[in-house]
Amino acid sequence: MAKKILILLSVLFMSIFAFGKLHNIYIGYNYDFLYYNQSFKSINGHYLYIGYNSGNIPLKIQLGTQNNLQFSGLISTFAKLGKFSLEPYLKYNNDFSIGIMINYSNFYFNYTLNKNNNQIFGVGLNIPVIKFGKDIVSYIESPDYIYNIAGEKVNIRLTAKTQNDVAENVDIFYSINNKDIVYIGKTNQFGEIYLKLPKIHESGKYKINIYAGNKAKKMKTIILKVQPAKVTNISFDFDKKSIFTDNQNILHIRNIKVYDKFSNEIKNYEIKFIKFKVLGDSKEVKYSYLDNTVILEPFGESGSYDLYYEVNVNGKYINGIKKIVVKNNPKNISDIKIDIEYLGREKSSGLFKIKIPEIYFLNSEKEYINSFFVYYNNKKVDIKNNIFKVPLNENFPQNIIFKVDINYYNYSKTIKKVLTITN
Repeated sequence: MAKKILILLSVLFMSIFAFGKLHNIYIGYNYDFLYYNQSFKSINGHYLYIGYNSGNIPLKIQLGTQNNLQFSGLISTFAKLGKFSLEPYLKYNNDFSIGIMINYSNFYFNYTLNKNNNQIFGVGLNIPVIKFGKDIVSYIESPDYIYNIAGEKVNIRLTAKTQNDVAENVDIFYSINNKDIVYIGKTNQFGEIYLKLPKIHESGKYKINIYAGNKAKKMKTIILKVQPAKVTNISFDFDKKSIFTDNQNILHIRNIKVYDKFSNEIKNYEIKFIKFKVLGDSKEVKYSYLDNTVILEPFGESGSYDLYYEVNVNGKYINGIKKIVVKNNPKNISDIKIDIEYLGREKSSGLFKIKIPEIYFLNSEKEYINSFFVYYNNKKVDIKNNIFKVPLNENFPQNIIFKVDINYYNYSKTIKKVLTITN
């Protein structure tokens, strides 16, 4: 008996010495609450033991006592099948026996066959008492790529593994794009922990780094691709920044962009414009699907108008307002007013001030024109703050002739202004 105990102790300590894993020593307690021998006689089983998990290879060694402090020793190997594990073993108490345990969480089913062909079946509960140190994580199991929608929750199951088993009670951390490292928690008895990321609203690719044991030990990088949420609004331009009164105007739609509620641009979309209407105006607005154009009946007055639109994008109906700027038509110019004032002499030059030219239209509207040039003796003069100077002679009175070029869109005109200077 003593010799067998010595052999098992020797195997235990030789394994510890060989693999250098003192932290894998643990103390546990098994209670078999349904335990039947081959005659189906119920047996209450109690087993307190000290064990060693090699970590490098699937090998466990346990020494302990059974009922009535009877010595027991066990050597086993194991294989993981998801949350279940199969653990065939060789056991010694009164004599040698072989068996297999099917473990799930802290529960197990046990089958034993001894050298006398006696069979024992049992269902029991394993209660960890003490574990010395923490498991050393070899790798993290998780998806390599995750796809998510902007603004939605992201839950990632992480499983910490040693070389041959799950890693329990291990601290896990994470970071996003190598920024702040955040503590998640400790792994459970399955080596699992769930990473619940904060909601990410901006679409794009993110690197989720996973750390185990401490913040310096990066174990895994997960690529998270955040895709835009559902369509909520669109934007587009017309090929003209402004249109003119008294013309039928054709506007080509371009630069269409589709967005979700977080302003993420959606690249893949199907769009169909349904309706256009000028708010506060009964004029007809037509839309051509063939060349994506809006056809507007003539406007009588200049100004800024609201063009209401309805559109179907990826099956969702959206409406909005697009501003249209209407300018007076150059063909309707009725008069141009230019006023140049003589301010006085400055040495041998005369100072003049020109007011911003005014253009009048047939509809009684007027506009101020900033696009103009003043010429004297066929040379363009420099104007600062509407003031300029030209040379004068000593003969008074004298006539000063200016030519003013006016530009209004496609309309151009040169107007002569004559000023009589008396001193």
